[in-house]
Parts: sequence; C-alpha cells; structure tokens
Amino acid sequence: FWLKIFVRAYKEANILISLSFHLVIAARLPAQQLRCQCVKTYSGKPINPKLIQKVQMIPAGAQCKNVEIIATLKNGQTCLNPRDEWVKNIIET
Repeated sequence: FWLKIFVRAYKEANILISLSFHLVIAARLPAQQLRCQCVKTYSGKPINPKLIQKVQMIPAGAQCKNVEIIATLKNGQTCLNPRDEWVKNIIET
C-alpha cells in the first residue's frame, strides 16, 4: 500500500518538475522567437534556385499572423514573399 502511494507521489513530482522546467524554458525564449521573423520581404526579380541553400517555411500562428518564407543564401538570409509565383515554385520543389 505505502509503496503504491510513494510511486504515485514520485510520478506526480516528476511531472511537476518537468512542467516547471518547460515553463522556465518558455519564459526564457528570446523575444525574437515570439514575433514575426520577417520585417520585410524581398520582392525583386526571382532569385536563381541554385543560389538558395535552404528554404524554411514558418506557418502563421500565435507568434505571427503571416506565413513566412526564409531563404538561406550564401551571403545570409532573405525573407521571400509567399504570394510570389516564383516563391511558390521554389517551395513545391
């Protein structure tokens, strides 16, 4: 009987510790992760897909109402307009 109570209390304590840890981590997230990543989007001529090393799509959510497309190029990152046809083509490939 006492062993069951001890095991249950131990499990509940672990859950509380785990939840507390996650809350502390969430509270320490940089403000950058709690808002839109893209201040402005690139709207010039299409970028050659060969120059794009990586494309990251961040869906709209609580942190930002916009779908964000971030392309990593050799010289840094650029936010792309998700409504541009050439950007849609890059995402699909």
